Amino acid sequence: MFKKHVLLAYTDLQAAGSRALLGLDPEHHKYEYRTLAVPEVPGLKPACVRGILCAPAEQEFQPIQILNCKYEQFSVAVVNAVVSGDVCHHVINRLMDECLRSGVEKITTVVALHFPHPAEPLYETTFFTSPVTSAPALPDDLQVSDPILNLLVQFLLVDALPATFLVVPGHKAAAGAANISDGSLPNIRLLQDTLTSITGLRFSHDISCSLVYKGTNDPQEAMVDLIYM
Repeated sequence: MFKKHVLLAYTDLQAAGSRALLGLDPEHHKYEYRTLAVPEVPGLKPACVRGILCAPAEQEFQPIQILNCKYEQFSVAVVNAVVSGDVCHHVINRLMDECLRSGVEKITTVVALHFPHPAEPLYETTFFTSPVTSAPALPDDLQVSDPILNLLVQFLLVDALPATFLVVPGHKAAAGAANISDGSLPNIRLLQDTLTSITGLRFSHDISCSLVYKGTNDPQEAMVDLIYM
């Protein structure tokens, strides 16, 4: 299913990575809409939905959305759902299995993380490959409490798959469209601009900014999320 280079995102605390990748520009790239089933995690719902009507050739985004470029060796894979830590290993395992089955040669992950005191707007950490930006690596003493990211790194290290992580510092985003006040809008733009510079792919700010982040829709989880504010 996947092409040689997979651009990966999931619903991070800002839905910045996911909204950035879902903005792959259909005016510059032809791509196929696919999805992945994860039977162990039923009932996933899209965390981000279109805020404007689809064009005739477009589709609504699925909880696990794959966009396969027709002419370029890139696939976009987005976990467009809020996946809890106790079941996220099923999702990551399914994605990694498909990467191995497809002969993927590299994975580039874009994500927003909570930083106590960020010193840079962008960080890059790599495994089994060389850096592609001039951004510094993540600090060695950074404590990452993101279960999906931690699991993803473990899987990539076991499979020895070349991987790049482009990370922006972020705070918990409010439900709705990306905006400046919660930092989601500039982070989405920074990730897209960085990806364009290293891959040549084009992304639509208009599409990404029109996406509506629905949040967890769980009041109890919303209380827990206050620690990231």
